[in-house]
Amino acid sequence: MTAAEKVQKDSAALKQLFGWLFVLGVFLIFSEIAYLPLKTIFLSLGTDALGSAAGQLGETVVTALPALALLGAVWQARRLFSSFASGQILSAEAGKALTRLGDLLVVSTVLWFFFGPATDREEPVFGAYISATIMLGCIGLAIRLVGRVVDLAAVIKVDHDQIV
Repeated sequence: MTAAEKVQKDSAALKQLFGWLFVLGVFLIFSEIAYLPLKTIFLSLGTDALGSAAGQLGETVVTALPALALLGAVWQARRLFSSFASGQILSAEAGKALTRLGDLLVVSTVLWFFFGPATDREEPVFGAYISATIMLGCIGLAIRLVGRVVDLAAVIKVDHDQIV
């Protein structure tokens, strides 16, 4: 088995794993974050409490933005491994997918600082997760850089193939 075939085989398994992680993430975001505000809205239909219920849902969506960006990163990782599994390992699409994955991780980190637990004045929670959040942002920057390198390598490969 060649190295490219091994990458394709491993990527197919990782594509499936990230697909399941995405489904699990959607379920958790709905059940842990969105269920109660949506239930409150449905129970308050036709009453004066509908405005406050809608406000609560809006606050919930804003505080969930970092988790939604992470969910987008999981979906982007699934797309990346799908591309790898189909044999597009050193391609412009793989470079762009890696860059978007890194961007989503960085965006999640930035959103966490603006809308995460620190804005709720839960300093113990903020302090407990700040190092992990900063590390996630750094990993996102590194993945973004690798994506740019893969994109450049794909362009060089296309140029080389045209010359030969």
